[in-house]
Amino acid sequence: MIFAVHHLRRIIFDRFLLENPMVYYLEKILSLLIMSAIVIFSGIGPWFYLGFLLPIVIATFIKGAGFGYRILVFSFAGHMLLYYLKLRDEIRTEGIRLTVDLLQAVAFYVLFCIAVYFFGKLYKCRIEDEISNKVKVEQYEERCMKLEQSGEEIKQKYDRLFSNSGKLEESNKVLSKSIAEFYTLNQISQAIGSILDIKELLKRLNDIILGVMGVSYSTIILYDENTGRLKVHTTNISNINELATITDNINSGVLMDALNRSESILENNVDYFQYIFTCGRNINSLMCIPLTTSSRKFGLILVEHTFNNAFDEENIRFLNIIAQQVGIVMENAELYYQMKEVARRDGLTGIYNRQYFQECLEVELNEAKKNNYPLSLAIFDVDHFKRFNDTYGHMFGDKVLISTVETVKAELRKGDMIARFGGEEFIILLPRTNLADALEKVETLRKKISENVIEDNLISASVTASFGISSFDECAFNENDLVRTADDALYEAKAAGRNCAMVARKLYEY
Repeated sequence: MIFAVHHLRRIIFDRFLLENPMVYYLEKILSLLIMSAIVIFSGIGPWFYLGFLLPIVIATFIKGAGFGYRILVFSFAGHMLLYYLKLRDEIRTEGIRLTVDLLQAVAFYVLFCIAVYFFGKLYKCRIEDEISNKVKVEQYEERCMKLEQSGEEIKQKYDRLFSNSGKLEESNKVLSKSIAEFYTLNQISQAIGSILDIKELLKRLNDIILGVMGVSYSTIILYDENTGRLKVHTTNISNINELATITDNINSGVLMDALNRSESILENNVDYFQYIFTCGRNINSLMCIPLTTSSRKFGLILVEHTFNNAFDEENIRFLNIIAQQVGIVMENAELYYQMKEVARRDGLTGIYNRQYFQECLEVELNEAKKNNYPLSLAIFDVDHFKRFNDTYGHMFGDKVLISTVETVKAELRKGDMIARFGGEEFIILLPRTNLADALEKVETLRKKISENVIEDNLISASVTASFGISSFDECAFNENDLVRTADDALYEAKAAGRNCAMVARKLYEY
């Protein structure tokens, strides 16, 4: 029966002990009762009581002193109950008396109480250690978690830093390009502001492109609207044969098409048959940018390199910015020169006006003094011009002036100059001409004027002119005296009956 109960205890323990603390408590009490029954009913020696100690110690060490004392109390009560059941007949007849077995049992239970006390202390120390260790583990886990979080944050920050570093590097590249572009455009702007001559400006522009882009060759090609052909204006090509190649073949269809369509060319693997102007010049990459505005086409910027794949879209974009700026400047400069030329011209006859003539006279006279060559000046007046206006009207009078000017211009040399001096008076500048040669030239002009017949519908008339001539350094040394002496000679010609030429007095005649 005892072993059957023990077997039942094992079944209950295996099924419920680990799941329910109360079952564990009952299991320990049941184990002690079984052992008490074995000791009491089997007659085994008292030292078997030491077997009680193991479950009590285990329970105390696991559950604490309170748990051990409770088990001990219930076990002692059960032990006494079993002891009573065994000796109940003797107790009824003889009464309760102390026996050796009873004293041994009490002694052992006292010993068990002492063991429970000490193992309770051990339980308390163990629990405190467990709590301390648990706190430390929790702190360690918390620190590990924080460390892991910090590591994750550091990793995220590193990733962001790495990403920002890449972006910063890209930004630095863009910034470097922007600075280079700004520097180049600033140089071009300075050149535009300081250089008024278009030829000099284009030469400076070509030097800037060579310096900034590091190309092998840079050439600025201009378009001649009169001939409809391209012409090399500025280039750094120094080899005579290479220069002849590009000059002779610059009007190839591909460049003219690019100019007409205002389209850029980017070629990193040059075909010599397509770009015939590169033949024999070891050119492997090229870019061509039109110099155009909305209303004009001025030419092309051609940059070439001996390397393959030397250019990209950024180079095209940058060069287009330069080309657009230069195209606008060229158009503005052309308009400026046109307006300046208009301001220099007489509105009726188209020849230069008096103000510009004075500027040219000063320059030419200084050159004559510097290089020691003669300079002559003639002033002429259309004779009786007022009669033409009064008789035939001002429109015919204007035609008389225009026709007379055209007659004189046809007889002048390339370096000579005619300007309207005022009203019907005109002035002629004859560089490198002494007084005698000037008189001969003027006589020719006077005869041509008198032979010219001016017709307008039914009106037909001929005119004559009177001339006064002066010369540096025979008659005057400065521009004011030169004009004054020629004007005095003109009055002498008019006084002499008109349609004649008179020379100013020479300096040694005064």
